[in-house]
Amino acid sequence: MKKSKARILAAGLATTVGLAIGTAYLLEIPPFEGVGTIEAGKVCKNLGSSDKVVPALREIAPREPDYSFTEQDNQGLITYYSGCHGQASDTEFLVTRTEYTSLGGTFESWLNGPASKMVDTEDPKNFDRFEPATDAWGAVSKNKAAVTAPCSPDKKKSLTTIVQVWHAAESDRTEDRYRQELIDLAISAAEFAHKDADCTLPFGT
Repeated sequence: MKKSKARILAAGLATTVGLAIGTAYLLEIPPFEGVGTIEAGKVCKNLGSSDKVVPALREIAPREPDYSFTEQDNQGLITYYSGCHGQASDTEFLVTRTEYTSLGGTFESWLNGPASKMVDTEDPKNFDRFEPATDAWGAVSKNKAAVTAPCSPDKKKSLTTIVQVWHAAESDRTEDRYRQELIDLAISAAEFAHKDADCTLPFGT
């Protein structure tokens, strides 16, 4: 009887310790002090101001001691470009890009054209379509999300935003593990670019 009680107490203690460790990991407190924190002030401005950006990055990023972000911008009369590179220690885990694409066409032509502009692109058949806003298209897969929205009828331009994850916290994740985070990042970056490029057509309602 005493041995049975001892086993029960030991099992209960192990469960409590396990829960405590799991909670500490989620709250980013010791014993996981070796994992850095992604802070809002250090994230690329062109990822947008949505309150979903930092939580999405924290969810996706590999667990490393240091994180850094490098912003790229190239706005001109003819072209528009905006990008962000996310580093987890020495590993680049995230790349984003937004640039002008042609206004009009079909979802399929956009998906097989501008939306596929990234190294190591995936088969478009692996994408799920979503509607980020009125008159805007979106597509998301295991590693990438893309959003396009009309920008300027005079220049016959739209803006296409692509978010690509190269390395994530869970390398053996399921197909839909980070899809919502990718969608959140792509929509936020697309909204930022839409304002930054002085688009005259609305980004949905």
